[in-house]
Amino acid sequence: MSEWIDLTQTLAEDSPTLPPLHPEPEFEDYATLAEDDYNSTILHLETHCGTHMDAPTHFLSKDDYRTIDEITVDEMVTEGVVCDFTHKEPRSGVSREELAEQAERYDLSAGDYLIFDCGLAPEDTDEYLRNFVYPEKEAAEYMIEQGIACFAIDALSADKPGVGLEEHHVHYTLLPEDILIVEGVANLDQVGAGRYDVIATPIPYENRDGSQVRLLVRPQE
Repeated sequence: MSEWIDLTQTLAEDSPTLPPLHPEPEFEDYATLAEDDYNSTILHLETHCGTHMDAPTHFLSKDDYRTIDEITVDEMVTEGVVCDFTHKEPRSGVSREELAEQAERYDLSAGDYLIFDCGLAPEDTDEYLRNFVYPEKEAAEYMIEQGIACFAIDALSADKPGVGLEEHHVHYTLLPEDILIVEGVANLDQVGAGRYDVIATPIPYENRDGSQVRLLVRPQE
């Protein structure tokens, strides 16, 4: 049986965050082994740093849409497809046609996770933070038509870099349809395009908009 592959960033105080809206994580010693005979840490952590999941309420009202604690187990243990867009130029969009070609090749199905490999690694570089590849709005509309459960990408945003919130077309297309978004996926150089078993486990913060997530995939045989 194939081994599980971890697609989660290690989170640290120097982990890159998307400018200018997202603060850096901070870790504070609450107790130390030397002074208190045990170790404990206080986290100052925004819900949208590192490898994280956006619930619909990241951009939408909590009165009408799901929060992160309402994600079900069936959505955490599932299947999905990795698509390879590492050939794309920095800051370019993935078209509906480009997505459909790979989706059909790997039998993207309703309820799947769809994971974009755009060749990025989590680091403080212009390519990662300001010039990343993204799906065009029409590609997001195709995702809805296919009935996916979640769209995941190695960039820290699913939308075109540098645009204002009102131009976050991927978020505003997917989230109202109850399609989850995972951003900041890591270690995709360890996998190829194809079908995978998927485990994605968000932290159930009550009535909140998102959380860090542990994302694992295993090649299907």
